Amino acid sequence: MRIVNRIVHVTQSGTGTWLERLGRALSTGSHNRRLALRAAICEVNDHQAIAETTFVEWDAAEPYGELLAATQVATPRRKSHQEQRFAVVQIVPTGVRCEIGGYAGDACPATNLLAASADLLITHPNAVNASELNEMAANVLYVEGRSLDDLMLGQVALAPSSANRIGTFVDPTGMAYLDEVVHTLNAARAAAGIDCALYSVGREEIGVTIEWSAHGCALGTVRRPEIILEMVDHLLSQGADAIGGVSVIHGVTAQQFSNHLDGNLPNPSGGIEAIITHLISRAFRVPTAHAPLPYYQAIKRRSTHNPRASAEFISTPHYFCVLKGLARAPRLVPVESLQRVAPHLISLNHIGALVVPASCLGGLAVLAADFNRIPIIAVRENRTVLDVSNERMGLQNVISVESYPEAAGVVLALRKGICLESVRRPLGCAVRLDAPVGRLGAAAVS
Repeated sequence: MRIVNRIVHVTQSGTGTWLERLGRALSTGSHNRRLALRAAICEVNDHQAIAETTFVEWDAAEPYGELLAATQVATPRRKSHQEQRFAVVQIVPTGVRCEIGGYAGDACPATNLLAASADLLITHPNAVNASELNEMAANVLYVEGRSLDDLMLGQVALAPSSANRIGTFVDPTGMAYLDEVVHTLNAARAAAGIDCALYSVGREEIGVTIEWSAHGCALGTVRRPEIILEMVDHLLSQGADAIGGVSVIHGVTAQQFSNHLDGNLPNPSGGIEAIITHLISRAFRVPTAHAPLPYYQAIKRRSTHNPRASAEFISTPHYFCVLKGLARAPRLVPVESLQRVAPHLISLNHIGALVVPASCLGGLAVLAADFNRIPIIAVRENRTVLDVSNERMGLQNVISVESYPEAAGVVLALRKGICLESVRRPLGCAVRLDAPVGRLGAAAVS
């Protein structure tokens, strides 16, 4: 089994939405032993878009190949209607140096602000994970990024849970830190009442290594992904409902971490952590999140000048935030149709808006929102290393705002059914449409 990063080219002039064109590009030349774990458009020019994509590939004899093949995503589904409970999806892309959320849980205040303006806020772990801290509001749903994409594609729904039994897999490369991991598990059980007693150590090192893309994004690869699947399979067989993991991440240099601390480089480990959890969520459809074991102890420059990164320095395994998030993360339920979703489930039909940095409009969740004409609130203040703006993408229903406080106001207006034009000036007059010429005639606007 292999994890590989590839560039996929998407035509500008093709038919259909961006999501449909990206889907066709991902399927071109593919075979039934390859699965796209992630895909995001990272560059757009006059002729084409370039999508950075991570695939898992396997040989015919691979024992987990059949399991992965069964999770291939079909055609995205259309939203059926808007449910009364108004849910917002917040995306803080990993590995692109988000000004807000690109460090250690520093998007959590913005997350809670958005949550205060909605009935439910759905976001992924790195938006709120901060070492020993996870201060997400009670109405925030903690959903792994690939599962969040599948929610936006209409493939899964979320079943709220108040108590999950968490199993933890440990990369044997980090055996020197096993005591700290076990102390974290025991402290979470003793002080927070979290059911997290189960853990498993891999039979071989996983081999997690960072990589950098041509666009400056943090990616990575895993030398033995099947070891992760083995440990997860074992934990689930022993009764785990959710999966956390800790592994050593190789390849981070002192200069890279210093540049990240200074705000000049994405978090080196962010991209590969996402790939690990994407693999787990696609194979097993369970809540999952990951934390890095302290690969940096010898290279991390200790400094207090960037408070966004301060949570990096207050823990060894960085894992309690994961346990707190997974303890009540929603379960994942495949849905056959958005016309008939059980009333206790949260589905695409609940999503009334999506909030994302204005320069990152090429991710699957964003393209799925565009496919379903769901308002996309693009936050300019949250700058990244990318330049995939709506000026380049030309998506429908994009609402451009400067900051997260402004985004929260837009969410509140959408939730309450207040027309945004009504609270802005100048306010235009009503528009008269002339009667159409015949049944198929075009209406003229006066």
